[in-house]
Amino acid sequence: MQLIDFASCEAGLQQSPLPSWVLDVQTLLICWANAPALELWQASGPEELYARDVTSEATESEIERAALLMQQIAAGKRISQEWTFFQMGEPILLLLDLCGVALPSGGYGLLNQAMPIHDAAPPLVQRKLAMAQQSAFIRVLVGREGALLSKNAEVDKAIGETDSWLDWFEDRAEAEALLAATLAGKTTRVLTRVRAQAGQRWHSIVAQRIQDPVTKEHCVLVEHADETSRIEAEQLAEARSQRIDSLSATLELVERQRQEILTLSAPILDVGDRTLAVPIIGTFDDDQANSLTSRLLEAVVSRRARRVILDVTGVAMVDGRSPERVRQLLGALRLLGAKAMISGIRPQLAKELIHSGLDLGEITILRSLADGLHQTR
Repeated sequence: MQLIDFASCEAGLQQSPLPSWVLDVQTLLICWANAPALELWQASGPEELYARDVTSEATESEIERAALLMQQIAAGKRISQEWTFFQMGEPILLLLDLCGVALPSGGYGLLNQAMPIHDAAPPLVQRKLAMAQQSAFIRVLVGREGALLSKNAEVDKAIGETDSWLDWFEDRAEAEALLAATLAGKTTRVLTRVRAQAGQRWHSIVAQRIQDPVTKEHCVLVEHADETSRIEAEQLAEARSQRIDSLSATLELVERQRQEILTLSAPILDVGDRTLAVPIIGTFDDDQANSLTSRLLEAVVSRRARRVILDVTGVAMVDGRSPERVRQLLGALRLLGAKAMISGIRPQLAKELIHSGLDLGEITILRSLADGLHQTR
């Protein structure tokens, strides 16, 4: 960082007709000022000004603005900005030329050289300047009773013609509470509904107390950001998520009911003497075959069954894959050491079994489930 040697320019600044002073960036106290600066700051003398806490009446945003300036100057920049000062209770607009200087103490300071732009700018101009310096987007200065002291062009575009900021809100009591809390010194942030040209909108609002550059009284600087698109997108995503959860729950219920139906359509009955009987009802399709195979093999192992009677009397429909399903089921039972018997074969299933070439030589074929039960006794 390259700094101007303050000692080399102090004499010239002392004689300058422009108010000039140096702010020690470490202590945030003025450590040097010429006569015009003493008059601008309305100080009785140098010592009184050097002991004054110039940040005590500054707002949070003004302090943040000054800190940003010091960071930029520490990086080697020279900056010119407009600031409003109050001289004998009257506002004066100054153009400040700011640069860094090396102090005799070894630290560095912020050299301010002020040039008055005009002695009394119109109040509306000064208020708009304050808004431009400290905010962005939809901006208003609000008085103690909610009246709009000033506004930017976005207000008329987004909100429309209105004299009171309180009228923007769906809930006026909420607006009054927000205004009161901000005037008490609290920086407030809310997300709420407002009335706009486009209808009801969601606005993110930040409000902070500042000093009115015209009256020097407290007012509120308010910034609005339209968050409607984001909120509606989040609400849509939440609604979709709820619908998906509901659909998932419905599908789970349907699947449970389907499994229950499959179980009921092929119950596994223990008929004694280590024999299981399985009356199959309905359609013997892939789902039914898979479900039955899984349940029946577990039952054979857990109940130590030696014989299984598959009763197909209630099978209403068969297709070209039915014999293959029967073959796989019988093969699985044989691997577990259980003897399979089939009862109640209808003509259509008999034709499909013959055409498939399935070897039924080792399988006991019975006319009915009753015959099977009789044979096992």
